[in-house]
Amino acid sequence: MHMLQGNILEKPQDEKDAFNMLSSLSGCQHKVYTGVSLVLPPLIPDPKVRDPPVVRTFWEETKVEFANIEDVAIEAYINSGEPMDKAGAYGIQGIGGTFVKAIVGCFFNVMGFPVHRFAVEIDQLIKAGAFAE
Repeated sequence: MHMLQGNILEKPQDEKDAFNMLSSLSGCQHKVYTGVSLVLPPLIPDPKVRDPPVVRTFWEETKVEFANIEDVAIEAYINSGEPMDKAGAYGIQGIGGTFVKAIVGCFFNVMGFPVHRFAVEIDQLIKAGAFAE
């Protein structure tokens, strides 16, 4: 989820919407949030015992700062088609990444999945015995 000044930036509905989103991001910092829930079944399923699953839920925040973008660059980017299926109207892993001046946090979170945090959470579950035999 991309947020700018308290507003959620979803996928653009059309090219005008994409232009407005990218214009609003130009020269500004926004935040990207991703929520993840891991649900693990009981280690030894027993039909007589209703052990609850192990649930681990977390979220990750990444701050993204855009450079100032000229309207002509925004229009060319929109014409590429890349922003039309992406929250916030840009893909950091593609051409849209050229607009990004700086990030604080997980690059992969901006792409849609916080890989490092996921690995940390899985490691903690392993150490806690959630995957023991």
